[in-house]
Amino acid sequence: MLISIPIPDLKNPPSLKFPERCANCGKPKDETLGLSFDMGVQKKSEQVFMKISVPMCKTCADKERSIAKVTLIPFVVGGFIVGAIVFLPALLIAPEGTTPQTLNLPFVLAGCAFLIVGIIFGTIIEAIVKIFSIPVYGKLVTKRPLTIFSFFSNTDDLIGVSAKFVKDKKVVELQFENEEIAKEFKTINNL
Repeated sequence: MLISIPIPDLKNPPSLKFPERCANCGKPKDETLGLSFDMGVQKKSEQVFMKISVPMCKTCADKERSIAKVTLIPFVVGGFIVGAIVFLPALLIAPEGTTPQTLNLPFVLAGCAFLIVGIIFGTIIEAIVKIFSIPVYGKLVTKRPLTIFSFFSNTDDLIGVSAKFVKDKKVVELQFENEEIAKEFKTINNL
């Protein structure tokens, strides 16, 4: 169920409350995990964030944390290893500068190669690991964007709840997997 929450004043985002049970399975709450959105405005020279605390049971919270094993870790480790392999040949092949300003040109070019190749291959490795982890995590993994794309979007995902901030419309969209929790959420927040 998709719920759109209007935000009339970006400098004062609303405080949202969830039912006191797991947002995914409905079991009693053991802990809370957070969603955070950059509102794109400043208040008293500080960036304004909308923070949402989502209740989770121990099982769902542990499963949420373990999803990093198939998203962030393969991206970082795979990207670093492949980038490091590319760094040394790029350093040796790059031409040396002839002026004081360009003396470190090989390191700059090798670093650039490291970054670009690391991002590309880290993303490919993450996608492959996600495909092979579908039997373990199911649809949860396929719904999550690849790490590189999540850096550029104002979205956040937890088990049972996906959230997206649309600044142009001044709206936060919450996608609930559990209809019963979504109805309780609407009632608690008078939506």
